[in-house]
Order: sequence, then C-alpha cells, then structure tokens
Amino acid sequence: MNITLPYGKKTFTVELPEDKILKVISAKSMQASQPCEDLITQALQNPSGTKKIQDLVLNKKNIAIVVDDYTRPSPTKQLLPPLLTELHNAYIPEEHITIIIATGTHTPPTNDQIETLLGRDIAHRYRVIANDNDKSTYMSVGTSKYGHDIQILKEYVEADCKILVGDIEYHYFAGFGGTRKSVLPGIAAGMTIQQNHAMMFHHASTTGSLKENPINLEMTEAMDLAGCDFALYCVLNEHHDIVGVWAGDAHQVMEAGVNFVNNMYQQTLEEKPEIILISADGHPHDINLYQAMKAMYTASQVIADGGIIILVAACPEGMGNDRYVRWMEQYCSAHEIQEGLESCFQIGAHKAYYHRQIIEEATVYLVSSMDPSYVKELGFHPFSNPKEALDHAFAHEGKDKKVVVVPNGTTSHLVLNR
Repeated sequence: MNITLPYGKKTFTVELPEDKILKVISAKSMQASQPCEDLITQALQNPSGTKKIQDLVLNKKNIAIVVDDYTRPSPTKQLLPPLLTELHNAYIPEEHITIIIATGTHTPPTNDQIETLLGRDIAHRYRVIANDNDKSTYMSVGTSKYGHDIQILKEYVEADCKILVGDIEYHYFAGFGGTRKSVLPGIAAGMTIQQNHAMMFHHASTTGSLKENPINLEMTEAMDLAGCDFALYCVLNEHHDIVGVWAGDAHQVMEAGVNFVNNMYQQTLEEKPEIILISADGHPHDINLYQAMKAMYTASQVIADGGIIILVAACPEGMGNDRYVRWMEQYCSAHEIQEGLESCFQIGAHKAYYHRQIIEEATVYLVSSMDPSYVKELGFHPFSNPKEALDHAFAHEGKDKKVVVVPNGTTSHLVLNR
C-alpha cells in the first residue's frame, strides 16, 4: 500500500506491505456539496441564532473582525471577501472596519505575512492590526468563575459590532479550536492567557473534551464577557478544502462545527499500537516543533507503553519558541516542569512539559529538516525520511509488529475502545 504523508509544503510517499499495517487512520472522505464561495454566502444568508449580518451592522460605526494568524490553516482569504461584501452591501465604509489578527502569544505577523494571510487587496484597503502582548492595550471585561481577570484587546472591546472568523478543529488541551479561542487566547493579554493555560493539568483538558474542560469553559466565558455579535467558521477536510460553513451565534456555530469535526476525524482503536507513524498535517501545522507537538500528543494518547512514535514534521522554523527551548534545557523531567509551571505558569514552557512527558513514556523518531545533532539533544531519534524510520522501528520492535498510520495527526482524534 502506498501512503502519502504531508510534510511542509510537500509530501512523502511510503510503501508499506498490507501485513505491516494495523490501521490507517483517515478522515471520512468529504467533499463540499457546492463551491466554497457559495457555501460561505449561503451560511451568511442563513445564520443560526442571529439576524443577518446586514441587519446587525445597521448604524454601526466601529466593526472589528478577528481572524486567525499564520500558524493556523484557516482559509481567511476565502472567508473574508464574502463577509466584507455583506458589509459593503450594508453601506459600511471601509474605514469603519478593523481586521484584527488573533496572534495570542505568537509573534505578530510582518507586512508580507499579513498580505499572504489576507490577500494584498484586503491588506491594503482595510485597517489591520495584530494582538501584540508587548505593545497592545487591553481592557478588563470581568472576572471568570475561576477568579481570573479577563483582559481583552481594547480595539475589540470598544467595537460596537464584533465578528469572529476562522476554522474549527481539534486542540490538544482546549478540546477544539474555534470561536471562543479567537478571543482567548487570540486577542487576550499575556497574563490572561497564562492563567487560562495553567489549567492544562486538569484531567479534562485534552483533545475533544469540552463539557468539563476548564480551559474551554473559561475561553467561552471570556468570549461572552467581551461580546461576539456574529461568527463565521468553517471545517476543512484532510486536503484543507472547505467542506462545511456555519454563521451566526458563536455558540451555535461552535456546536455545529464540533459535531462535524467529530464525525469526520474521530477514530477508534481496538488496542494500543506499538508503532505509530504520524504526520503533523504539513504546512502550517508543522512550521515548527511548537505546532507539530499537537500531532505527537495525538499519538501519545494511544501508544503502547515504551512504543515508538514516528513524527513526520518539516519544522523549517525549528522549535518555534525561545521559552520552549530554555525550559527543555533547564529541566530534565516532566515532573520538574510541572512543578515549575504550577509555581509560575509561562506560555511556551507548557510545550516543554508535553515534550518531556511524551519522551519519558515512548520513543520518538523525528523526520524533519532540523539538524540531526540537535534533534538528539531533544531526546528524539533523527531520520531523513519515513521509510528509514520505519525500517529502524521494525528492527527495534520486531518484524512481526504492525503500525498505525495517521497522515493527518494534528486534525485527528484517536480514542481507545475501552
């Protein structure tokens, strides 16, 4: 069997005998029922739980639209134009619209990155700002039930019409990305983000979990405190094509998107595999190890004790976060990192916790563009391609062992049939 694995902006093709494969985890094949522009327009014309956007923006003079940053696969260049057309048809001047890039704690985008994200025309016609934890101004919108002060970007809080735009997919401790996550962490102050993410040690803070997940619950509370008048969100298939779009009330949009994602991407395993070959979905999910960690986490939830995870992730930007690097150098165990984070949580250091935790419980082979000597320092075994890594894994585990293959590890959710 030939299996294609996303890798950066390219792919690897791996040939595996059928008797070596325990299971290939593939999303349910899903194609859009109509062109994506028609899907988006249809959603905008038939919103759930709200008025149409043209009715919502009547007499509004300060409209904020929040979009995902460059580390997310959200097809912003496809979602934005139909939305802006609706605003134009409602006679909203361009100067009354601010597009906010939800960077959270990520580095704010360059002008070139903004053009790539939004398209040159939109980037130059509209006011565009990005959340910047070092320079932005924030306002308190209230205190969450967890006792945390919720500080949100001033430009969003003061807008008289607030719109969130993006995609919905799995997230390894928020449960899912989408809607409320565009507010917290997307446009929140650093301290607010840190306090929220510090709850990652809760048992329910994991992939696909929402109801008891304190991180999700506080994110939702933050969105409600800051306000959201309209949401436009999509779900992508394994080829990053839009296959579902919903608009209207953020809560209803989220529920619809979550159900759609679970139907497409949740997969059940009957036993813990001893070898998992998993790709981090390619660009931008594997732009660095900070992002590709999500796929490794997916595999770690079902791998047999002492098993082998083969992570295929280009990581052209290396680890992607200086604090992640420093904590990996400073602490030698997940327990030490957890103690440090519980004492003073720091964004970026949480990746070091997951990293240490996973390599303490499993062996990780990394197929990437990173320097092999540095990969070894990280506790991984470096390989130049998946075939080489697989051959080594079979030699280590035994030629009778079988492998679970996950081409879209970041967007998949693996569960054990207990």
